[in-house]
Amino acid sequence: MIASIFDNIRFLLDSAHVKYRTAHHEPTYTSEDASRIRGVPLHAGAKALVIRGSKTKQHFLFVMPADLRLDGKKAKAILGENISFANEPEAVTGCVKGSVPPFGSVIGLQTYADHRLAENDVIHFNAGSLTDSINMKYTDYLAIEKPIIVDITE
Repeated sequence: MIASIFDNIRFLLDSAHVKYRTAHHEPTYTSEDASRIRGVPLHAGAKALVIRGSKTKQHFLFVMPADLRLDGKKAKAILGENISFANEPEAVTGCVKGSVPPFGSVIGLQTYADHRLAENDVIHFNAGSLTDSINMKYTDYLAIEKPIIVDITE
């Protein structure tokens, strides 16, 4: 049996002896839905976007607080090439739109995290499905994922 992305993230967190909580809930299609169902501020959500470089055709994961927007000029400067949202993020990640977790390491992508995510002691995110969420300490996320910390929001 092939493990799900949710199971892979849980295995990663368990292997690191990190405390986290999971929740199974109705499907969340937007960050606003997820925030409402979780009962947490929108800013505490870790929104993950799959970005494609125009020259390299390589995909990257950009993570930021869910209430902020990606600044395309900043992202372009960081990657050194024009960018676009992935045409088919599901084909790249195995996750439907809205369920991509902030763990690029689990889905084979380099992760860039906006510095403003650190404004949260705890982050909340969909974990490879629209019906499964995880919340964990931001510092534990940093220690496990080791994202490149950048300024990518407007």
